[in-house]
Amino acid sequence: MLSAALLVLSLGASAAPVPILKPLPGSAVDLRAVDGWILRAVWQKAAEGRPTLILLHGTGQRKEDWRLFARVLAKAGCGYLAVDLRGHGESRTSPSGETLSYKKLRATKLVNDYADMTRDVEAAVDYLAAQGVPEEGVGVAGAEVGGSVGVKYAAVHPKTPFVIVLSPGLDWQEIPLVNAVRAFKGRGTPLLMVHSEKDKRSSKETPVLYAFARNAVGEKNAALFVVPEERGTRLFKANRGLADRVTAWIVDPFASEIPAVSTDAPAPAAAPAGGAPSDDGETY
Repeated sequence: MLSAALLVLSLGASAAPVPILKPLPGSAVDLRAVDGWILRAVWQKAAEGRPTLILLHGTGQRKEDWRLFARVLAKAGCGYLAVDLRGHGESRTSPSGETLSYKKLRATKLVNDYADMTRDVEAAVDYLAAQGVPEEGVGVAGAEVGGSVGVKYAAVHPKTPFVIVLSPGLDWQEIPLVNAVRAFKGRGTPLLMVHSEKDKRSSKETPVLYAFARNAVGEKNAALFVVPEERGTRLFKANRGLADRVTAWIVDPFASEIPAVSTDAPAPAAAPAGGAPSDDGETY
């Protein structure tokens, strides 16, 4: 009887519903990367004269994690194409036709499926071009490893008008970022980095990357926002006003007045040149 009761409890626990994220406003579209990955995305068209952003989530996340920021973007007339990166969300159909989760993606110096996500960005840019959105009107915003992918893409696509990185790291998922940032040298591409004080890894590594960014794109083109809490797309929910502040920067990176986040945060301390472990033990 006891074993039967334990079996019932076990079955009940395993049947717990998976949380369902609210969908993003916009049109569901399919993209195909050059290496055959089928990608799901949501497109919200920009108003006249406003840019479109390609939104790239972090490891284990999906396009719906951008919902709060996407709503603020749309309110300002900015468009977006939020992509489920390969192995994530609804983008799990590999070139061979098998279903492949991000948990099986490789991230080594020799073989890196995350580095190949730049092909996902290229597929997104190609889709937007087919809709009449020119490359110079398409910025990139990424969270954690998505930010690394965005920088790596923009490093070899100089028409990219701006790049936003939430919770940067020197080498999320073995994607080294220093040389990618240095590749912006002389271009003057506006580059925004955002991290929180409580994110032990990003708070140590972002100042290093920011120093390289200032040297590469120029002091007036590099921006750094420091907020109190959280990491990646969760920064927007934890720090009220951040989505508005980032959106204001997108509309005019050189504006003298950018809306403040609700809680003031001091400037980051100097960082060591090497990496630091994540505060939660995860690798993004």
